[in-house]
Amino acid sequence: MKLFILYFICCCSTLYSQNYQYSLDTSSSTNKGLEKGNAKNQPEEDMYFNAYLLPIERAFELQKVLDKYKTVRLERGSYPGIPIVLKSGQQLIGHPSITKLNVPITIQAGSSKIRLQNINPKTIKFEAGAPITGNVFKSLQYTFLNCKDCTLENNSFINMDKCIVRFDCSNSGYFRNNKFVKLWSHTRSMQTVMKGNTATPSYGNVVLWRNYLIPKGDATDFEQLESMTIVGIDAESWNFQNQGTKPLLYMRNMGNVKIGSFSGLNHGKNPTPVFDIEADNLWMMGKNIYSKSKKDIIRPGTNLLMLSGKHEEYTHEDNSSLNLMAYFKNKEVMLNNKKLTSKASKGDQNTLKNLLMKEDVKTWERPYFHKVPNPVSADQMAARSKKKDQSAMIQAMIDRDGIAELEEGIYYIAKSLHIEVGQGIIGKGSGKTAVVGMTDDFPLIRASDDLTKKGKTSARYYLAHMTLQGGSEGFLVSPLGREKNRLQISSCTFKHLNFRNQKNGMHFDQFYGVDNNFFDNVNFIDCKIGILQTPDPTFDVHKGETTTMMYMDKNVFYKCQIIRCGVGFSLLSRRPNMLNAWIDCNFDSNGISVDMENSTNPIFANCNFKNSKGEYIIGREKSGSFYNCDFTNNSVISVFKLQNAYIEGSRFYGTARMFSKWPNTGFIANSMIQGSLGTMKNGVLINNSFTRIPSLNYYMVEMKDGKTTRMMDQKSNPKPQFLVWQK
Repeated sequence: MKLFILYFICCCSTLYSQNYQYSLDTSSSTNKGLEKGNAKNQPEEDMYFNAYLLPIERAFELQKVLDKYKTVRLERGSYPGIPIVLKSGQQLIGHPSITKLNVPITIQAGSSKIRLQNINPKTIKFEAGAPITGNVFKSLQYTFLNCKDCTLENNSFINMDKCIVRFDCSNSGYFRNNKFVKLWSHTRSMQTVMKGNTATPSYGNVVLWRNYLIPKGDATDFEQLESMTIVGIDAESWNFQNQGTKPLLYMRNMGNVKIGSFSGLNHGKNPTPVFDIEADNLWMMGKNIYSKSKKDIIRPGTNLLMLSGKHEEYTHEDNSSLNLMAYFKNKEVMLNNKKLTSKASKGDQNTLKNLLMKEDVKTWERPYFHKVPNPVSADQMAARSKKKDQSAMIQAMIDRDGIAELEEGIYYIAKSLHIEVGQGIIGKGSGKTAVVGMTDDFPLIRASDDLTKKGKTSARYYLAHMTLQGGSEGFLVSPLGREKNRLQISSCTFKHLNFRNQKNGMHFDQFYGVDNNFFDNVNFIDCKIGILQTPDPTFDVHKGETTTMMYMDKNVFYKCQIIRCGVGFSLLSRRPNMLNAWIDCNFDSNGISVDMENSTNPIFANCNFKNSKGEYIIGREKSGSFYNCDFTNNSVISVFKLQNAYIEGSRFYGTARMFSKWPNTGFIANSMIQGSLGTMKNGVLINNSFTRIPSLNYYMVEMKDGKTTRMMDQKSNPKPQFLVWQK
């Protein structure tokens, strides 16, 4: 009897495996007779599509399949199972819509080259022991990142969506030179815990773009870190439910701390200060955050450079430490509470130099940009109007499945494809699947939700792994009933998309808002405008919010390429846009790369701007922050058309002047500039190299109403200090 049962199980298992494999190997009817694209996918796409596909029905086999195949991808949906352990070289990738994995994941001590992506796991635990190095954690949702006495080094955490960080190495272990790009926490408290120890110090960790959103109580606890850098913070209503007592940023026993581009507002009923920091050296640049609370606090023993700030003042509790406050609410430079109008003392200069320049750092690597796939040939585009219309077939898939999953091939359509909340289209790769407009007088994909229906207030759309070419627009969001009903799109999947030959690649048209999205490898080629934001022209910010004000907040554009567009991003908002960021992006041969109005704290990090031919590259008012950016071979009147700019670790090649139009204010540090400053009249220059103005090549120079004052004697030796690794 036992032999019979065993035989029966084996037969069923074999039959199931055969049927499952047959279903994988059999092409869908959707790709019969399709023209093939003539391009390769991006490497990340190949990794995903070449992985072993484990269906939900076999969820309990996940550990065994990972150990056998190393690289595994999951379907859309929710997987049960047992706890799993990821080991060196293993890659677990969920569906682009984010697969829910209802089990805890342990990252094995000593592991490397792990990739965990597109997953919503129960928890993630980093095992204590040998160093966990060189791993990638990308597009994870709703989880805790737990490290208790573990050892983490040179790992990348990218697009942590509503995740909590709990790194506690206060007893043993360390975390060093880890990179966080887009880290968003929502409502929970605490949202970040990072604690080190003195025996095995933690250092070199950088958070690039951080959103602390409505923590119920205390938001952060940083302690005993040799160095820490945070660039691009937006915080809202911390201690919202009065469950805490600490300021937003609470730091103790810290070494060298750098905080750049800091915005937000506490509009709750239980405000606490913005920061309470104890460190050896603190460099804060661009503080524009309002807490409605008492003064912020700098603790004894902390040498401080506060470079440009607004709103609440701070208390510096130690008169023996250096306190340099420049352009805080005014155009003055204050050193230890006295106006500085000439060189600082030798002792203060030495302290400042030690604060400003660390030699034991290595600049982040420049991004590498693969050639953007172009699956549709010129001949195919020329003949597109005579092709068979496949819009009805794709629309039927959307209506039936929610997300239409297209096979490889070129799909010609004569009318718009309509998606609603939770729907989308996913191809087999941006070089293998293309949707082509047969004419150029309609949007290829249109989000047309009816907001008068109950519950239609927030939306996620899923567009990934395809090229969208032709048509008037690639993707239009213009909901019905928007005049009286809100639609906010958040946590959408926009990844590995190429928009080609369109008036507007993506168009967000007069609805409520686009908030907290991650645009991952979304490219715009030969478009009049890459992304167009169209607000209600009658909106008046002084009269309060409306359902058509059309704001864009806290969106990150990651590894995007904008090539030969008239305007890359047209973000002419009326309600201020906040903390949008461009990270590792490539702007090449555009007119204007980013045109923006009413923007608060936009961030450009590790981006390339080259071959521009417009009036300016980035403008047209307010301010912007630039870290580790390269500007090369640009034929423009000026690089910026901005009132204020924060620049660190960047390089400006060519003779184009920096600013135009206004008497601008600039804060430029550790950068190389071959052209002139243009209309910049005020600001502070720190450790720069000016090819045409050698008189500015000192560690610190103030510019006030066009006149310069040298504040430090040492000759400059620029080297980036924010987006760096510590050796």
